[in-house]
Amino acid sequence: MIQVITSKDNQHIKFAASLKEKKYREEHKMFLAETKKALEMALLANVVVEVFTTEYLEIPEEIPQYLVKEDLLKKISNNVNPEGVVFIAKMVEKEVKEPKKVLYLDEITDPGNMGTLIRTALAFSYDLVVASEKSVSFYNEKVVNSSKGAIFMIPTRIGKLSSFKGTHQIIVSNLSKNSLPLDQVKFKDSFVLVLGNESRGVSSEIRKLADLEVIIPISNIDSLNVSVAGGILMNVIH
Repeated sequence: MIQVITSKDNQHIKFAASLKEKKYREEHKMFLAETKKALEMALLANVVVEVFTTEYLEIPEEIPQYLVKEDLLKKISNNVNPEGVVFIAKMVEKEVKEPKKVLYLDEITDPGNMGTLIRTALAFSYDLVVASEKSVSFYNEKVVNSSKGAIFMIPTRIGKLSSFKGTHQIIVSNLSKNSLPLDQVKFKDSFVLVLGNESRGVSSEIRKLADLEVIIPISNIDSLNVSVAGGILMNVIH
């Protein structure tokens, strides 16, 4: 279905704009995403609800497609200069039976880091990304943007690390002097890689669940950004 919208007071425009706020995203279980590439990935995941675009797109006919001018697209976009496409997607928690490779994020609060880690987990074929309750929402607009569409392709959920205890090797990234360098560790087929908060690292409660703690050997500086560290770790542990 294709429809032209010219008014900022249109109900579809108003509803899309409301999804910029967390409370409405959670109420309707929907969120905004942008760019043609992200739309392609969301279509593959079958989660697209409506599409707003400045030019006609070849998408399934059953998905409402609204042609709008750039000023209206800016009203619903989270970017200063939107790339011509904004769409509404459903929040869907995909079922994952017996995930072997899991990324666990302990209180990751920076949206850019969260989105990048989701994207990296997809790149290294992880089965699932789980975050603690105090982490930034998976559907925060900056998380969605920085995931570059990966949010639609890899299952994500909020959960407790303890649910993996006994079934998976729990590997915690930690700067402790007792942590083992990556090249000295043998990893099991089923594991959870745990990354901690940007400023505090992994919490003591989480560390108690660890089967082993690992460290990235570095010099000249005492630590790495969590998304950089996550990329290095996932390149080795996958």
